[in-house]
Amino acid sequence: MSDFLSQDQINELLNQQGSDAFGVKDVADEGAGPAQNTGPDYNALTSAVEFFNVHAASVVSNVLSKEIKLAVEKCEAIDTAALTGSISPPCLSVALPLQGAVNGVFYAVLSTKTVAVLSDLMMMGDGSAPYMDDHKDAIAELFNQIMGAFTTALGKQCGDAKVSAGAIEVKEFDFASPLYPLENSDMAVEKIVIGDTGEHLFGLLFQREISSQLMSKFKAGETLDSQDMSGGIGLSSSESDDLLKISEEATDFGTEESGFASAPAAKSKIKAPKENIDMLLDVEMDISIELGKTDLSIKRILELGPGAIVELDRMAGEPVDLLVNNKVVAKGEVVVVDESFGIRIVSLVSTEERIKSLR
Repeated sequence: MSDFLSQDQINELLNQQGSDAFGVKDVADEGAGPAQNTGPDYNALTSAVEFFNVHAASVVSNVLSKEIKLAVEKCEAIDTAALTGSISPPCLSVALPLQGAVNGVFYAVLSTKTVAVLSDLMMMGDGSAPYMDDHKDAIAELFNQIMGAFTTALGKQCGDAKVSAGAIEVKEFDFASPLYPLENSDMAVEKIVIGDTGEHLFGLLFQREISSQLMSKFKAGETLDSQDMSGGIGLSSSESDDLLKISEEATDFGTEESGFASAPAAKSKIKAPKENIDMLLDVEMDISIELGKTDLSIKRILELGPGAIVELDRMAGEPVDLLVNNKVVAKGEVVVVDESFGIRIVSLVSTEERIKSLR
């Protein structure tokens, strides 16, 4: 019997086991070392967008009292044709500035139809109202809350660095004449499911400067801390695991199969350990009372002195505003409690009234 392999046998071995069947590595690969990817890391950017989705879904669910699901449809270099095919005009652009450890502006581009659904639900409607200019204020307030939650968690993701949100601006947007350059930008096409109102698509646009920063924070091999993904309220890892188990036992929305970041409706009841809830109850909030406002000319201000009277825009006996973190949440009447001033709550401010107060 011959000790040599035939050519057919050699070919069969190569087909079955690949080019390194005999333990021989490609010399070029061995000399070059690990492959270097110098282009944008869209897997990392997708992770950053999914991180944003977790906190956005939670906030929107709490505001609307509806189940919210968010999923990344695609994340890649800007493709205007794909965006225009996904987002029906007319559109609005929401500028979302970040400051601190991550610095720059990214943008959410939504169809006015999607904005109308979200805004109408915020105003206790059923989501069927047509789009109005007032909805700009509503969507600005919604994204203001989203960015508050996102920046807090992002700061923890960046090693407890300071990350804050700047002033949010909402403007009409047209892909034919964009408000900002789209060249050298990246995008994420997002799908949002709002309760039973159906699916809506919107876009997140990142100029390369900020997308590069996010890619570096969420690059492959760096896992997100479970504390950040669960809302970042200073729990230990074991307590965070308990909360995650509670969420999984309470409701299952199939997030692993669909890729959605989902949040249950705010009114759903979830049993949580009492000690974890007590941690939230100990968080201190800034409370203030506002009697009223007025406008004074510089001349009038310079004339102020002891005994001067400044008339406010509120009538005597009219309820005053109770503000929590500079947000009006209730109205009340002034009372005296043990020789100190206080207020008796007479009404809570609805979401619609709060939105109108932003204008």
